[in-house]
Amino acid sequence: MAHAEDTEGRLYQNLIDAGYNETESEQCLILARNGEWMKLCRMLAKQKTVLLNTLHKSEKQIDCLDFLVYEINKKYKVGGKQNV
Repeated sequence: MAHAEDTEGRLYQNLIDAGYNETESEQCLILARNGEWMKLCRMLAKQKTVLLNTLHKSEKQIDCLDFLVYEINKKYKVGGKQNV
């Protein structure tokens, strides 16, 4: 884990935590070192889009499971919502 004073280390760890691999994180660090903030922000926005798409896909899958449980409960009178 990076020290509070280690700005680059904190940035790197944050990128890893945000889902970037080591190579992508290094690319972001190079942009930061070079002061290419617009390019860095575009890369970050792209990763956010990827993560949101993953989230939305998971939400749709959960909705499908909820509907399936609803239909089973309705048809077979299983009763109650099944939670994990």
